[in-house]
Amino acid sequence: MTAVSVVVPTWNRATWLDGCLDALATQALPPEEVIVVGRDGDPRARTIAEAHRERGLPVRWVGGARPGHVEPIRRGLASVTSELVAFVDDDVVPDERWLEELVACLDEPRVACVGGRVVTPGFRGAIHADAGSIRWYGRHIGNIGAVEAPAPREVVAVMEGNCAWRTEVLRQLEFDARLDSDDASMYGLDLSLQAVDRGYRVVYTSAARVEVVPAPRDPALDREDRVARAFTYNRNYTLIGLRRFRGIRRWVFPVWWVIVGERGGYGLVTGALDLVVRGRSTWPLVRRSFRGKWEGFRLWAGR
Repeated sequence: MTAVSVVVPTWNRATWLDGCLDALATQALPPEEVIVVGRDGDPRARTIAEAHRERGLPVRWVGGARPGHVEPIRRGLASVTSELVAFVDDDVVPDERWLEELVACLDEPRVACVGGRVVTPGFRGAIHADAGSIRWYGRHIGNIGAVEAPAPREVVAVMEGNCAWRTEVLRQLEFDARLDSDDASMYGLDLSLQAVDRGYRVVYTSAARVEVVPAPRDPALDREDRVARAFTYNRNYTLIGLRRFRGIRRWVFPVWWVIVGERGGYGLVTGALDLVVRGRSTWPLVRRSFRGKWEGFRLWAGR
């Protein structure tokens, strides 16, 4: 079977990293190597990684990562020696067959990326039948990691914290540095769309399951700050859509995105409706949505 490396980005969550590495040590398909990517200001994480290496897990510590979500992914990818590479967050516990299920979907040579199920305690988000797709007019349907599917299915994007790639394919793609700010919203979608544009497929399998263990976040990144998240999401998705969409979607998307939009990515129609129904408390989200869209257009125009 093809060798696979596992990359685990981490920052100030040594206890959770320890649990993740415990689970990687008991995989039905043992990883060829586990690359823990951290920052120099996190000595506890390095100590945990070295302790697991002493217990027999083939762990390598890669330090020096700068703040951000994409930077440790790039550093880990640059260190990979295997044909396949899997990425997993440090605050999850993968099932015993997690890696085996991801790799099984990569047996088909045109599959470039496979993502799996992410079980999050207390999750109450909407799950649509077409989760993981982009509708013809440009709306991305998220929450694919919450889908329990009877068999693998083709999608356009998976969750970045539970996925596997063909190493050489991923190395050929562009990591757009402009997406790597705040929570780096949608950077995985950007990579997947590039792979699809090159003729590859992206697949989701709920059999490759990880469970999130609630963990502290970087104080600089408050996931409950919906206003800040709105700006990042709107900026990044605007930039991605204008750069990556093809065919009729390329022309319909900017019209839908600005005039209609969606909650979280307010357009003129949805913003006006929510201001009427929900009142002035909606205004900060509407304002930041449009500022994000404008910034995305500006970045795209500057290429």
